[in-house]
Amino acid sequence: MANWSVKNIRLDGRPFSFAGHEYLRAIYDDQSPHIVLSKAAQIGGTVWALLRSIHACLNGLNVVYYFPTRTDVIDFSKARVGPLLHDNAFLLKRMTDTDTAGLKRIGDAHLYFRGMQSSVGMKSVPADLIVFDELDEATPDARAMAWERLAHSDYKRVIELSNPSLPGYGIDEQFEKSDQRHWTLKCPACNHWTCLEKEFPTKLRQPVTIIRQRSDDTFFRACPKCSAELDLEKGEWIADYPDRKVHGYRISQLFSSKVDPGDILAEYQNTRFPERFYNLKIGIPWADLERRLDIQAVLDLCGTEPQIDPHRWISVMGVDTGKELHVVILQRDWYQRVKPRIAHVQTCREFAELDLLMRRFNVRSCVIDGMPETHATRDFAKRHNRRDIHLCFFNESQRGSAKWDDDNYKVEINRTEALDASRAIIREKKIALPPRSPELELFAQHLSANAKILDEDADTGAKKYRYVRTGADHYSLAFTYGLMGLESIHMPLTPEQRVQIVAMMS
Repeated sequence: MANWSVKNIRLDGRPFSFAGHEYLRAIYDDQSPHIVLSKAAQIGGTVWALLRSIHACLNGLNVVYYFPTRTDVIDFSKARVGPLLHDNAFLLKRMTDTDTAGLKRIGDAHLYFRGMQSSVGMKSVPADLIVFDELDEATPDARAMAWERLAHSDYKRVIELSNPSLPGYGIDEQFEKSDQRHWTLKCPACNHWTCLEKEFPTKLRQPVTIIRQRSDDTFFRACPKCSAELDLEKGEWIADYPDRKVHGYRISQLFSSKVDPGDILAEYQNTRFPERFYNLKIGIPWADLERRLDIQAVLDLCGTEPQIDPHRWISVMGVDTGKELHVVILQRDWYQRVKPRIAHVQTCREFAELDLLMRRFNVRSCVIDGMPETHATRDFAKRHNRRDIHLCFFNESQRGSAKWDDDNYKVEINRTEALDASRAIIREKKIALPPRSPELELFAQHLSANAKILDEDADTGAKKYRYVRTGADHYSLAFTYGLMGLESIHMPLTPEQRVQIVAMMS
């Protein structure tokens, strides 16, 4: 498809060219049934995916091009698809019948643009090729549903592309399953082969050996072994796992001649948002321990089995609902002389098992996921009317403390703030865990599955963090609910607190 694009396509009023983007040529010619593109921003990946879709339609294949939202579809159609079609008269001539933001008929085939938020739009049409653009902004469930569009096709092709966000999530998860190809440059001086994004430091304030400064204060990409200047056009895609069927490419601005390496170096040295720098400039996933808990950090809190003193400890329970019920029971010392602890973790199948746990641990307060089993959870709350039981609903517009509604067995809280609080408890080692066990290891995995990423509003530029689920996180939510239950209980004053109050009043 590389030669077809060069001979036939015009972009932004100019003939299509690989100048400055030589690394893209092999991707254009790759005919693998499944291609994964983990990419930095502004490196030509989206243009490739669009041209590949149009080329497929010209060959009689139906294509569904997915975006995270319907708004993304409209913006892309106006900003990218419309200008491309009008720059290329031969494509306009092949368009018949339908020309809307969400549907183009090209020759005998259709090019659909769909948002992944609507399950109706995702189920409506069959496809021979599906494209996932900005995969990291979509949910894993939406991705799985979209794959069903290929069920009746004999062709079955998939393209996935996105700026990476977190390690092991979204596009990085798919890239890790691929043959993992990297653009690798041969030094003209010492013949050393270099992959620039692998050589770039993954922590801030470390020396950068692959970007050097000339005597005239300009910058160049350098061989890390001998410091000679590298030729970005003289590279090869080398796979880490060449026997794998899925072809995966990682594209960085480090090997785009359209990007000044001095600008990359300056941003690395001054960035306040390292995750965005690594994701959008270097083209790799990134997360520090402030964004995502480490599994070992959770397991390091495991201790020996404590002696249970029912007169000293008060128990609360957090429950995440779904196909199974994940339960975390926490206990706090009545006199607050020692840190709270996790007393028990368990996966249940029936609400009747929760009743048994309530009695076994003499649970005083329970916070349970309000969705999706709303009726079952309300029935559970009513059965234990004498207890303090609340259904939890996340409210992203709420700020500050949780809003408790005892009359309706309900509590609302901001999801990001709630998860921030439960991560901090682990990070600051303010809770004790029982001895390590297979269930505790699963608990630790679930806590590490919630990772915080930075979002930017496309219209205002405002930035805010939100948590994404990189894997099963049921125990993570149950733990968060349990901590909310602990905070809701009025605890008696310690002797020291009473002395302080008396002193203030006298």
